[in-house]
Amino acid sequence: MHIPSSLDIAMPMQMRLNGSVPPGFKELQEGRMKVKSAIECVCGKIGEFKILDEKLVPYGLKPIARSISWLVEQLVVQNLRKYKDECGVMEVEDPPHGLTQYDCVLSLKNHVKKYYINVKTSLMVTEETGNFDISKASKLIRLYEENPDIMLLVAIVKVGIEGVRVKFDKVILFNVAWVPSIYYNRANHNLQSTADGVQTPRSNKEFVEELKRQMREAGHLEHY
Repeated sequence: MHIPSSLDIAMPMQMRLNGSVPPGFKELQEGRMKVKSAIECVCGKIGEFKILDEKLVPYGLKPIARSISWLVEQLVVQNLRKYKDECGVMEVEDPPHGLTQYDCVLSLKNHVKKYYINVKTSLMVTEETGNFDISKASKLIRLYEENPDIMLLVAIVKVGIEGVRVKFDKVILFNVAWVPSIYYNRANHNLQSTADGVQTPRSNKEFVEELKRQMREAGHLEHY
């Protein structure tokens, strides 16, 4: 398990020039860091796990993150519930169905706000500076309009695959509304951004308005 450095703990924070810090920024940032600590706590307790019997794959498994993403999401969510007391979590709620933009909702000790968590998996060797798909833009807009004060966090769990074993490495966690660059991919209709944990604070309203603007320019706001 990766031991967080002082740089990890600080979490890179890029501030916008001429921008205003969103309301309740200090509390939001504190909650974000506590969520990251909780997920790191869980990954540390799991450490590593075996996927299947070696006899079934005598030549080993190809290291592909998407092949184990569902398993990693299940492990993280279920163990957040199992170790909630030890990892500073008060409650773990499941989403209403399997097609939401999040995998669970966390309530932290001494925090009123709830944190919506989308768990993603990435290999340790994967470059972190390139853009990646976060979620369908139209679904994100709908989620934020239905929940104007929502804090939707993406937790990228970095893992290594050796043979039939998966080893947890580190966690990169960011607030979707604070992605440093809001980019709408016209080809697959997804919001894309970098995945290195850098954040540019803005309000949810600003985030939605910019995403809508880009979809409108693409002619996709009303129709795909």
